[in-house]
Amino acid sequence: MGCQDDRRGFALPTAIGALVIVGILVTAGFYMARQEVRVGVASRYSAMAVNLAQSGANDVLVNRVSALTAMNIWDTTTLVDTAAAGVVSVKVTKLAMRLYFLDATATVTEGGALWSGATRRIGLVTRMKSANMDPPAALATQDSLVVGGSSSVSGYDTIPSTWGSVCDSSATTNKPGIMIDDSSAIRTVGASLEVNGDPAVQEDTTITVESLLSFGDLGWNDIVAMAEKTYPVGTSTLNGVQPDSTTSGTGGYVCRTTTPDNWGDPVRPSGVCGNYFPIVYAAGDLHITGGYGQGILLVEGDLTVDGGFEFYGPVFVKGELATQGTGGHFNGGVVAANVNLGTSTVLGNAVVSYSSCAVTRAVLGNSALTKVRPLTMRSWVDLSGVPGS
Repeated sequence: MGCQDDRRGFALPTAIGALVIVGILVTAGFYMARQEVRVGVASRYSAMAVNLAQSGANDVLVNRVSALTAMNIWDTTTLVDTAAAGVVSVKVTKLAMRLYFLDATATVTEGGALWSGATRRIGLVTRMKSANMDPPAALATQDSLVVGGSSSVSGYDTIPSTWGSVCDSSATTNKPGIMIDDSSAIRTVGASLEVNGDPAVQEDTTITVESLLSFGDLGWNDIVAMAEKTYPVGTSTLNGVQPDSTTSGTGGYVCRTTTPDNWGDPVRPSGVCGNYFPIVYAAGDLHITGGYGQGILLVEGDLTVDGGFEFYGPVFVKGELATQGTGGHFNGGVVAANVNLGTSTVLGNAVVSYSSCAVTRAVLGNSALTKVRPLTMRSWVDLSGVPGS
């Protein structure tokens, strides 16, 4: 008998091998696709965490300026906020008088148990910029000045009588009563005139319009652009400037800041208009009779005051200052730049009294004047890989 061939089939092993390879490829494809999805989603939530941290830092820069100004050097404070997508914690450290470091950490809470928890941390070095509205004296001017009657000019730092609870009595700094470029140009009339300060009169030959109307990081036009109350050229006499409040829907009172002649309430610092410090700008001459207000007053032309008008905060006049009769009462300081080199007159029973508290509250009470901004270069850093402190 012949030998029988013992040939075994190879189709089945080949098919099985092919199926295994295809299965591996399909599984690998699904795995890679799933990983791509996970990477994409993780990147999305990581970016969301960065945006939340940045948003928290920006919120501090815009809305928490008052908390920053109250800090001492090397003090730290932590501000926490909750957003729809997560939680932000911003640790603020005051590095120098105007320098702050913001350490913002954000954790994403949306996305369920699978995706929530993405955390990023950023650092931001910022600098506080504000206008320097502090007058160099109770009354600073140039060219010539007439003071007299029963008026009073005092450079001794004074806290307004009703402001004891909102002023720091340990932070007072005395200034000259009158500062002028030529002290021989001061003419006094009336035996009851009182001028005092440290010193009572100081001559500064370097005084110029520019130096009197320079406000640190900001200039005259910058401050004018921020004015909340503007009076055009040709404005008639303002009579009885006073605060205005109205009842709200909840039955309480709110300050009606849209009223043109509402310049805050210095008489009642704890009242509804007590923390309203507007920047008031007159585009031409301004005549005020009676009433009272607070904030920052800028006058492009001449300022005439009578009727016992009272103002709390710094006053800057490009032209001449004139008080008469029952003259004005200024708590803060007055600068009359005398652009046209005229003669300012402080007569009647006018009172010009320097008050650092009135100036400080006027500046810090107006959010437009004090801003915290990142440094121009190298202010931002990713701290996500740095252990928390």
